[in-house]
Amino acid sequence: MHATSIHSIYDSYIDALPNIRLDDIGTEMAGDDLSGWNGYINRMMPRPGLEIVDSFHRFQDDHAMRFRSEAAMVELSFCLQGTGEVAVSGGSQHDLVPDSCSLQLMRDFQADFCYMAQAPFRSVAIGISVELFNEWLAQIGEGTPYTFESLLGNRPFRMFRMPLRPDLMMRLQQLIAPPASQPRLRRLHAEGKTLEIAAHAFDMLLFEREAEVTRPFLSRSDREKIHSAREILLANMEAPPSLIELARLAQLNEYKLKVGFKEEFGTSVFAYLREKRLEKALELLRSGEMNVSQVALSVGFSNFSHFSEAFRKQYGMNPSDVKRGRYIL
Repeated sequence: MHATSIHSIYDSYIDALPNIRLDDIGTEMAGDDLSGWNGYINRMMPRPGLEIVDSFHRFQDDHAMRFRSEAAMVELSFCLQGTGEVAVSGGSQHDLVPDSCSLQLMRDFQADFCYMAQAPFRSVAIGISVELFNEWLAQIGEGTPYTFESLLGNRPFRMFRMPLRPDLMMRLQQLIAPPASQPRLRRLHAEGKTLEIAAHAFDMLLFEREAEVTRPFLSRSDREKIHSAREILLANMEAPPSLIELARLAQLNEYKLKVGFKEEFGTSVFAYLREKRLEKALELLRSGEMNVSQVALSVGFSNFSHFSEAFRKQYGMNPSDVKRGRYIL
């Protein structure tokens, strides 16, 4: 594996974004808006085999994108705002959970991302080459040392995840918003802060809390609030509240709503809403009272092609087939 592999993976992701060119991307985390796109991406490479990517975006419609890479890397990913989903090779599906930290190992994989319309999404990623990751772990000395190969095995992707703790968040803020003094030391500062963040994250994710953080405890009150959130979602299917607003209405924090919803209902808030919208759409199409475009709008899809694609994925047929009575369910 070469250190440049991590850069090629991020290049592939950026290439899959709408209206973005690689030469538009900032190199010093300046936060400049990109022409034709509501967001920014800033990248920094403090040393070979290490890359920091700070990004923000807001899509006008529900947005799905896919990219593939044969390269390998390790990523520490911090979701700071927003929601979405990613499905990775082999059927592995994960929510993009706000206020969370994840350690991801990947090689020769395909990733399908889904982002919700008008939902701001902010994340910071630290890409680490396989060689550098193995070098760092070899220095820990915790009995039999972990390696990239032993952790990933034969899988294309593996994730460890936990809530983003305040002490780690503080270090992350120091990484992405460094002191203005001594700008010539920016890369040195970034490398040092990245080492701090990686040391703390590896300690918690690999050596102490893996079992603890994968399944949070929900009290009876929490479960009642999560069920209340589902009722609010169903009652406002055409124009649902944002995840932050839904959490407020249900009197939960955003992270507990996201993780608890999946524990209760076996899927994410985003996927559950989409499924119920499509069930309602099927019902309306069968009734024959609306055309396909009207049905799409009535269940909250502003983009007709996205509606048709989602409907085909769930039911294996076009919405127009149901409208014309050409279906078997």
